[in-house]
Amino acid sequence: MANNDITPLSPGALAPDFTLPDVLSGLEVTLGTLRGQVVVLNFWSCECPWSRRYDEYFSKRASDWEEEGIRLLHVKSNFNETLEAVERQAVKSRVDAPILDDAEGRVADRFGARTTPHVFVIDEDGRIAYQGAIDDRDFRNDKATVNYLDKALDAVRAHQQPEPAETPAYGCAIVREYVERA
Repeated sequence: MANNDITPLSPGALAPDFTLPDVLSGLEVTLGTLRGQVVVLNFWSCECPWSRRYDEYFSKRASDWEEEGIRLLHVKSNFNETLEAVERQAVKSRVDAPILDDAEGRVADRFGARTTPHVFVIDEDGRIAYQGAIDDRDFRNDKATVNYLDKALDAVRAHQQPEPAETPAYGCAIVREYVERA
């Protein structure tokens, strides 16, 4: 499946349940067990410079979010990234949230994640409240003027619908395994 053929889940859709191992701890994480909490699902890469530039942002917010009942989960869906490379980058960048191993890309496919980073905010009821970019940075604009993720979390904490509820994700394409079809 090519990234152009992938459609992200829309706000209001029920987030698909999954169970994946955490690369760092080895423990399995099941999304469904987090129902009742807000979850930030960040499709992450150890190689993508766009993903790495947000590592500090996430590290600074993860403990505050946890105190507020918000769980941060990074999902590594790039087929070509080794677990050793992921662990090295996690240590180097001081990533302290779980990095879930989705090397086959099944979770990325189910959510319609296209890039790293690509974030999904899942509300307490297990529904997508926001999906897209963390902020408005891109190759032309290196300084963020709007942080979409912070705005989405503020809205969800206030039991309101985020505005905007979706934006185009920006970063490196998720590397999926190519399977030739007959």
